[in-house]
Amino acid sequence: FDLIVSNPPYIALNEWAGLDRDVARFDPRIALTDEGDGLDAYRVITKGAPGRLAAGGVLCVEIGWTQGADVTALFQQAGFLEVGVIKDMAGRDRCVMGRRPA
Repeated sequence: FDLIVSNPPYIALNEWAGLDRDVARFDPRIALTDEGDGLDAYRVITKGAPGRLAAGGVLCVEIGWTQGADVTALFQQAGFLEVGVIKDMAGRDRCVMGRRPA
């Protein structure tokens, strides 16, 4: 693939109690949390994506606003280049993007 985009479950279990009720009410719990630290899906994705991306392909994932540094580190550990955090309209970290080496 030239591009993989994902919006995995990223809400940490310790953040669940403070989650906006509208979010929790409309989305299934499994779509929101990994019942752990909120990073499990990123570990799986960053490990598997390089073998599925074409040379120079891009991986982009949505993140929780406090996860930029952790997810960036996972991308870098997996060998992605040009890793960066994209902010949303409120100025909060919202996505991490990186490129597979050519």
